[in-house]
Amino acid sequence: MQTLKEEVFENVRLKLADDSGTSEEIESLDIENINNEGDSIENTENSIHYNYIGYLEIPKIGLKRGFVSKGSRYNDINYNIAISEQADYPNVKNGNFILMAHSGDAYISFFAYLYRLEIGDRANVVYNNKKYQYKLVKIEEQPKTGVVAIHRDNYKKNALTLITCTKDNDFAQTIYIFELV
Repeated sequence: MQTLKEEVFENVRLKLADDSGTSEEIESLDIENINNEGDSIENTENSIHYNYIGYLEIPKIGLKRGFVSKGSRYNDINYNIAISEQADYPNVKNGNFILMAHSGDAYISFFAYLYRLEIGDRANVVYNNKKYQYKLVKIEEQPKTGVVAIHRDNYKKNALTLITCTKDNDFAQTIYIFELV
């Protein structure tokens, strides 16, 4: 069992300051330019370009979203899908790639539709130019206490774990465990 000291917080609006000190709400984030060049950020007219190292895709709910490295200051659920500090990257044998994001209706609620997933649904992670395909094997709800216990049934397979707040329940979080296929 892995225990994480991570909490998925309530939804917030993201504001970024430009060089003049004024702030602007960002409506969309662009994941088309995925690379491994650190955590610099570029603000263009209508979007921000993070230096993503990979992306998560869940076709059933239309999710395709990048993630930055664990060491990046933008590895935070208030900016992106965040990688847990305790996570292994997808290329680690028998590892657990643990991602967290907001649910709800804010534009940074990247996991807003995870509640629609069912056992057997698929997810893909692209990391280091390699695609990892996963199948959902377990959905578990736990009280929102600031600590998450991840209960994997098979530690001899790579896992992808997604953590978010439970839909319509301010006191619970839901853990989705996928295994590599």
